[in-house]
Amino acid sequence: MKKNYLSLTLALMSFLTVSNASTLQDTLSNGKISGTLQAYYFARDKNSGTDNDILTLGLDISYESAEYNGFGFKTTFQSASSPWVDEDGKAGRKSNMWGSGAQLSEAFISYTYIKTSAQIGRMYFSSPLLSGSGSRVNKEAFQGFVITNSNIPDTVVTLAYMNKFQSRTDGKGNIGEFTKNFKTAAAPWSFKLDDGAYTVSIVNKSLENLTLTAAYVDAIDAFKATYLEAAYNFLNYSISTQYYNSKEEGKESGNLFGLQGTASFGPLNFTASYTTTGDDADVLPGLGNGADLAYTWSEAFAYQYAANQDSAKILAKYKINEAAYVSVAYLEEDGKDYKKGYTDLVAGYKFSGSLKGLDLKVAYEIGSKDAKDDELRVRLNYKF
Repeated sequence: MKKNYLSLTLALMSFLTVSNASTLQDTLSNGKISGTLQAYYFARDKNSGTDNDILTLGLDISYESAEYNGFGFKTTFQSASSPWVDEDGKAGRKSNMWGSGAQLSEAFISYTYIKTSAQIGRMYFSSPLLSGSGSRVNKEAFQGFVITNSNIPDTVVTLAYMNKFQSRTDGKGNIGEFTKNFKTAAAPWSFKLDDGAYTVSIVNKSLENLTLTAAYVDAIDAFKATYLEAAYNFLNYSISTQYYNSKEEGKESGNLFGLQGTASFGPLNFTASYTTTGDDADVLPGLGNGADLAYTWSEAFAYQYAANQDSAKILAKYKINEAAYVSVAYLEEDGKDYKKGYTDLVAGYKFSGSLKGLDLKVAYEIGSKDAKDDELRVRLNYKF
């Protein structure tokens, strides 16, 4: 399981080139190029320490071939630069925003046959307990293979094994590389996995308006985690429940239970969420910062996975028109010896006409009670 998947990908490409030269040429020429230009500005007012801010610029370029006899190929280069960052910004953002350079983050062969698809190589990947985050300029990626099958009616089964992980940065000012160190969205924040990790997930929609999700991940010799969720929609309402269980090697099990309800009235949406964790250990929600599904999230600082914590959140979102929205949310975390409050103010806008493809999101989080810091996050993306 310790094969070099990129080398295998290139070998398969060579085989296809020799075997189907003329057809492969058509397949490649009929492929598509896409990309994203990004400008993200984050600024933190730290009553608990030193203020910091950073502007990071990014460019992603992807090429995806047309399909031939079920085979396909995709590559993505992502690059980033923070040309005006100061020393405080470097110190405060070295793990997620200060990471200049370029990386081949996707390079995989895909194959589809009837209701089964497979990918092998470097890729962006998302499942409940193994998922890269795209919330920063530098996206997280994995190296390994994925098999997805939908032979069972209204059911999707996904099996994946990953032996390397690309983090957002290397912690030293450079874009992340593919290594054995896998990040997580909870303490201790990373694990070195010499033998990688595998996950399986099942999503079933056989009952009308009901979605059932079950997932399992084994971060080999580090921890194991299980995730269950049931979500039911009716009229303009929805209700869902979630459960996490995780166990790090040599430690107690951690667990989280969550409830969430939503109601929509025309352009106005309301959401109420609640999560509670067990007393014995923090919950490990999976591998990759995208494996972060607890309902009581916030735009910046909330930490839903601490042991012995109750969290409650209310959110109201107003859709001004097809292009614009605003929202406000309040979240409170009640822990063993603290009580933290977070207020989120968010606005988003999608441009049209000559600026089609450009979207802007502005989020401002205000800490209260035992939460001391405030954060502004501005994200500008142009997709082409």
